[in-house]
Amino acid sequence: MKVYIVSILLLSLASALDQYSNLKTQVGINCASISYADVVAFDVTPWPPAISTSAIITIKIVMGLPNASVGVITYGTMDQYHTWSYQYQIIDVYFPQNSTQEFQYVFEYPNTVGNYITQVVIGSTDIPPIINSCWSFAYSIGA
Repeated sequence: MKVYIVSILLLSLASALDQYSNLKTQVGINCASISYADVVAFDVTPWPPAISTSAIITIKIVMGLPNASVGVITYGTMDQYHTWSYQYQIIDVYFPQNSTQEFQYVFEYPNTVGNYITQVVIGSTDIPPIINSCWSFAYSIGA
């Protein structure tokens, strides 16, 4: 019985350590009140950000509508002066309902020291576009 309990505890610890390693780069919060695509993972690597570097943003979503589309993913970054800058990733693909999709993008961090919020909006191909999902994360870039 003791071997069984120790085995369960070791497996739990191994699982927790694996989850912790993922938490080091999974950042942000959902910023949409209604989501047609649920964000199930949002990963930024490397984390924390550094001035004038790039990161890989990996987004995993589950499509909530039948024949849903992803048109453009917009990466909007606001600095401490409330000035916005944008980066765009064009997808333009339809996906089946309940399918899991993964998107990766090479994101360029700002090149000045300061505090930032990046909002990622996953839009549809509809005209006008529907916001499928939204995710935001805040960070500071030091000298």
